[in-house]
Amino acid sequence: MDIAASNQTSVKIQLGMFESIIDLLSVKPVFLIGIVLVGIVLVVIFRKNHDIPKIKTSVALLIMYYYLCLMLTNIVGMPTLSEYIRVLQIGETIFHPNINLIPFSDGLSLSFMLNFFLFIPLGFLAPLVSRIYECAKNTFFIGLGLSVFIEISQLFTLYRATDINDLLTNVIGAMAGYLCFRLIARLRLVKLHPNQQSMGKDSTAYLPVIVVIVAIVVSFFS
Repeated sequence: MDIAASNQTSVKIQLGMFESIIDLLSVKPVFLIGIVLVGIVLVVIFRKNHDIPKIKTSVALLIMYYYLCLMLTNIVGMPTLSEYIRVLQIGETIFHPNINLIPFSDGLSLSFMLNFFLFIPLGFLAPLVSRIYECAKNTFFIGLGLSVFIEISQLFTLYRATDINDLLTNVIGAMAGYLCFRLIARLRLVKLHPNQQSMGKDSTAYLPVIVVIVAIVVSFFS
């Protein structure tokens, strides 16, 4: 009897973990709007430049969009319009600054590692989407820009903190993702372009930035 009860408890725990993972990896139907917008941008760019690898660019961009939606809504907890409406209805203020500007005050905590791994996909996917991000400087700036936006948005949430450690680890994670991209490029699993064109000449240059903006806007209205 005890063994049966123990087995049932184990099954319930496994099911609970499975359901939690499914919830973490799922996004709301409203995010389909973003997919449509991204698809329209891709069609326009593909018509403008027929030399762009369509399958690689499309797959990498859609994965990047999905990753950003999951990160912003299910992990980072970016503030949403519905949350602001609820907060105002209960008489709370929107601005809740909780700021830490002391680097590594808690050492190498679990939060440090989570924020590090959180931005690795960004640094890996951006160069796959656009050759401009094969340059480490551009990948650094997109990682820094998104991280700064996230930390500023935390000033307008009830239970989040704006932390310099998060900013640093996010950027380090993005650069680690970039190094992973360079590694697979060295193994010749992806093809590098010998000359990075200027952003004005490369039709895909703004694709990662556009996807970041679309994911942020859709997340806010979700």
